[in-house]
Amino acid sequence: MIRKKYRIVQFYKTADGRKPVAEWLHTLDDERAQAVAMGVRFFEEYPNPVVPKKFFEKVTDHIWEIKVHYGKEQYRLLSFIENDAIIIAVHGIAKKSMDLKKQDLELAEERRKIYVKQKQLQKKESP
Repeated sequence: MIRKKYRIVQFYKTADGRKPVAEWLHTLDDERAQAVAMGVRFFEEYPNPVVPKKFFEKVTDHIWEIKVHYGKEQYRLLSFIENDAIIIAVHGIAKKSMDLKKQDLELAEERRKIYVKQKQLQKKESP
């Protein structure tokens, strides 16, 4: 059965073609990586336009976290909303405390700014 996606999560890609979130996923063991992938799929297919805070929450002006729980472990994909249906995941972490680390939020924001700047340049270059 094909399930409808209400939003799409894309991984941020650097100028040299790397995908840091995909690289982070590859550092997890198979069970945990699969749990994160299933959490992302659940998020994409969640039918209500408003996703509960348990799964998706705004953490700064521009950065949101997609939350994945695996037993007592928690994983986060720091992301931003490109438009109503496209979410760009820019940084993945295993969350070990209640608060997000400042350096993780700064990295997510830096990648968001780079992404936005690249998109603006692409628009200027295309006819």
